[in-house]
Amino acid sequence: MIHNVGTQDRLIRITLGLFFLIIGLNTGITTLWGLIVSIVGLVALATGSISFCPAYKITGLNSKGSE
Repeated sequence: MIHNVGTQDRLIRITLGLFFLIIGLNTGITTLWGLIVSIVGLVALATGSISFCPAYKITGLNSKGSE
């Protein structure tokens, strides 16, 4: 798998992912709002952790550059 998420992008995704996951779990995963926020947090955390974003692949974006 080719990495397409750069270092700054990774840090932002991981930070926001953790934030959204905590907020989603605190509001309650049984509510629709809590579920949506938790899923967004998990996706951001996962894409930041593995340095790959499927949406970037589809659109041809690459924040990694020549790092």
